[in-house]
Amino acid sequence: MNKPRRALVRTGLSCALLVLVAASAAQGLAAQLFDQERVGAAAVVGSSPLVQGTRVHAAVQIRVGNGFHVNANPASEDFLIATTVEVDAPGVEVLEVFYPDPLERTFGFWPEALKVWEGDVVAGVVLRVTDAAALGDTNLDFLVGYQACNDEACFAPAQVTARVPVVIAAAGTPARTVESPLLDRARFADDS
Repeated sequence: MNKPRRALVRTGLSCALLVLVAASAAQGLAAQLFDQERVGAAAVVGSSPLVQGTRVHAAVQIRVGNGFHVNANPASEDFLIATTVEVDAPGVEVLEVFYPDPLERTFGFWPEALKVWEGDVVAGVVLRVTDAAALGDTNLDFLVGYQACNDEACFAPAQVTARVPVVIAAAGTPARTVESPLLDRARFADDS
């Protein structure tokens, strides 16, 4: 009679362990989904292909989830974490980023109005494709660094990536202009 009882105990422990592992995985998935609800990003590049030695406009949409905000760039105070846009792609450089105008909001945790973004905002990015950019298919990863907050608290700084597949072509290759509502919404220095 001792053997069946041990088998039941082992089975019970195995089931309990599976439940703990499943609960832990579910919490991790829920945390990832919650992070995606806070801030997301999408991007578009204004030329195809990207030609070595040229400048090109891009637009990055920053989607801030309902009930959240992120600090604008520049942030209201030096100690606040401004939202940033960078590009990670060999041979492609960011020349300038044109951030959208901020909203000024007051929150219970700070006595003065803060410059923030809520909802969907679009940043204009001017890129330069260097002669060192490798020819062929590649990805431009637009990295959006941010700190999401709600009306009561701020969360750990995080980063979200918007990946855009592109083709790099040799200098002198003709390129077509890409039409996109995101590019229409982005602001650049030559806008009047």
